[in-house]
Amino acid sequence: QISGLKNYDYCLLKFGNTQYSSAELEMAYYELATMAGIRMMPSELYTVDGNNHFITKRFDRDGERKIYTQTLAAISPDADSYEQLIAVCRKLHLPESDCQEVFRRMVFNILANNTDDHNKNFSFIMDEDGSWRLSPAYDITYIIDNGGFLPNEDHCLYIRAKLRGITREDAIQFARDNGIRRPDAIIRDVVASLKQFRTIATKYGVSEQWTGRVETTIIDHLKAWGEWQKDAAMPEQTINGHSVANIRMEQAYKGNYHLLAEIDGKDRKFVIGKNKEEFALIEKLGLANLTLEQMQTMVEKYFFS
Repeated sequence: QISGLKNYDYCLLKFGNTQYSSAELEMAYYELATMAGIRMMPSELYTVDGNNHFITKRFDRDGERKIYTQTLAAISPDADSYEQLIAVCRKLHLPESDCQEVFRRMVFNILANNTDDHNKNFSFIMDEDGSWRLSPAYDITYIIDNGGFLPNEDHCLYIRAKLRGITREDAIQFARDNGIRRPDAIIRDVVASLKQFRTIATKYGVSEQWTGRVETTIIDHLKAWGEWQKDAAMPEQTINGHSVANIRMEQAYKGNYHLLAEIDGKDRKFVIGKNKEEFALIEKLGLANLTLEQMQTMVEKYFFS
């Protein structure tokens, strides 16, 4: 820390990666999180030579004064679950609003695929009277797997002994088990925020590719929680004299997409890579926004032409 500076704020800067729209995505997630009622420090995009970087004020500084801060990992090194995080909150006599915020962050992390929720990404601050509070949230963004395109769906902290596939029922039961009031209202707040993802992503210049990919993941999670209308089952139909059913698309490893269908009772797959003209359409719209008619056209083209 540099002392003696006047009219400056202490901030953290995270360098952006244009390939992944990382700064723009984190800025979009910052706004979505605050819209959902999660406390975060003021943040913004900082542009240098046309490249965006994510900058956020530090919560452990007040002018030149350092605010005493400890991570969950420091206070409870063995903590590996949201249940244990809540237990630490109660042991430190945090207000119930902070415990509710833990639940709010947990729900956001599940639905928004912020799976880098390890025990160093939750912190506590102590005031001069010795009273503890949950620190503002930080490092909230979309997490991809090692392949660089698909979502990493394994959380770092357990939720009811699960790291993935956490259901709405799991979240509600977690709230009951840990004395969290009004869980349904908290879930509604988070859902309402995340349904604005495309609008907020466009506002901050997230690339079409990553807007579509992230939106697809969010919508998949909302569907799993019953918070987004599921696609109607496609009736079996005849195309070029063949029985066709269950047309669908999925994101694939290395950034490709799979066009899938049952044709004459057999599962068929076609890989749509960057060399196919439909790739740009999928990137622009996102899988969640493709119409059945558009997918049917692809089936006719790639399976029957």
